[in-house]
Amino acid sequence: MKVVGWVGALMVAAVATSPSYGADKPVPACPLLSATEVGAAMGATAGQPHEDSIVISEGPAKGQSMTMCQWPTSSQSGVSLAVTRALPGAQREAGLAQFNRTFQTLKSQGWSEERKDFSNGACVIMTPPASAKGMPVSTGCFAEAKGMGISVGHNGPSKVSMDKVKTLLDKAIARLP
Repeated sequence: MKVVGWVGALMVAAVATSPSYGADKPVPACPLLSATEVGAAMGATAGQPHEDSIVISEGPAKGQSMTMCQWPTSSQSGVSLAVTRALPGAQREAGLAQFNRTFQTLKSQGWSEERKDFSNGACVIMTPPASAKGMPVSTGCFAEAKGMGISVGHNGPSKVSMDKVKTLLDKAIARLP
């Protein structure tokens, strides 16, 4: 599985798995964090952010818009933020199941997982096996807040603590409309 594939699956599952309070208009992602905040949390200089949006093409959140922002923090690492409307009931449960299947697949391929749950979400670090040369370590935190699913993640050659990523998540949540 490509890095983009499983990181994308993590983001889609993570940000779209909570009760919906109705948010019709996509929330722009880049204004939720500054490059200065991202750089300070990562101990690096963050580059200019790149905003994008997609319509989710599969899974429980199919058809929903997701906005994303990415900040490079080196030539081999970066931070990303994703926001989408949260999902209700059975869709939420299906999203959680998809999330868990993604990580079970990675663990069956030798990846190690560290996880910390909190009241409205979780943080996860996925470390590739030694045999997966060049694959990045991924730290991601996701939560439901203000009717939105939101995630912040870091991919790079070195492990980043959950606390650093969770700090960025909390700042982004505080700026949700």
